[in-house]
Amino acid sequence: MNEKRIIQIASDTKYYGLKNLYILKTKAKNKICGDIVNIEIEKNFKNMWFETNSCIYTQASAAILANNFSEIYKYGIDNMLRFIEKKINGENVRLSMNIKNLDILIDKKNKNRKECITLPYDAILKIIND
Repeated sequence: MNEKRIIQIASDTKYYGLKNLYILKTKAKNKICGDIVNIEIEKNFKNMWFETNSCIYTQASAAILANNFSEIYKYGIDNMLRFIEKKINGENVRLSMNIKNLDILIDKKNKNRKECITLPYDAILKIIND
C-alpha cells in the first residue's frame, strides 16, 4: 500500500525542473543502481529545484526535500541525513519538526532503498561542502 503513496509523493512536480538561474548546482549518482539527481539551490538557501533519472524512492525523497527545503536546511542537512539513516535502520527516533510524508518514505521496510532515499541529501551536502 505504501508503494502507491510513494508514487503519489514522487509525482509532486512543484519543484521539479531546473531553472538554470542559480550558481549553486550539483549532480549526484547512486553508485549502486545508477540513479541520478540534479539539484539547483537559490543563493539564500530558501528553495531548491531538482530533476532525476531515478527510481520513485529517489524522486519522492527529492520532492519531500524540495517541499520542505528551508526548514530542513535550518535543521541541518547532516542532522536530517543521520535521522533518516537511524529511522530506516529501525531505531526509535523522533524529529523535532513535522515533515509531511517523510515517515512513509523512511519506514524500515524501505531499508534496502536507503541509498536511493539519501541521494538528494548527499547531493545537497556536496553543494554545502564545496
